[in-house]
Amino acid sequence: MNKIFAAASAAVGLATLALAPTAVQAQDPTGPAMVDFLLNAVSDEFGLTVQSKTTGSLRQGASGTGTLQVRAGSVVFIGVCDENCSDVDMIVRDSSGREVGRDFEEDDTPLVILDGAAAGRYTVEVQMPGCSGTCNWGVAAYN
Repeated sequence: MNKIFAAASAAVGLATLALAPTAVQAQDPTGPAMVDFLLNAVSDEFGLTVQSKTTGSLRQGASGTGTLQVRAGSVVFIGVCDENCSDVDMIVRDSSGREVGRDFEEDDTPLVILDGAAAGRYTVEVQMPGCSGTCNWGVAAYN
């Protein structure tokens, strides 16, 4: 469970991590590459394992969905978006369509923690209230 709480800290620190000088950052990732960089940074920095991830792109005010396959146990869903995004929101639903968590904070790293998640397919609805142009997003399920 400590890894799950570390992931919560990771979501808070992703913006700082994206700005930290690293070999990867020297390549100045943008768009989809930035989304991948941020999702991988959680694994690299906090020792979490990615169970699955989904990505897409949206314009301001739009919403989209993705599916993630997870194993039973403690799971954290972390969303990220690229440099064109200032606010992204997320709703997580289980395989029956029941909402199991949401994050509508005004930030660009939504986070939903499920302690004791059932194994199966989860759907994430991503909403883009703060975007300039087209914004790339990604959500990963970690344990």
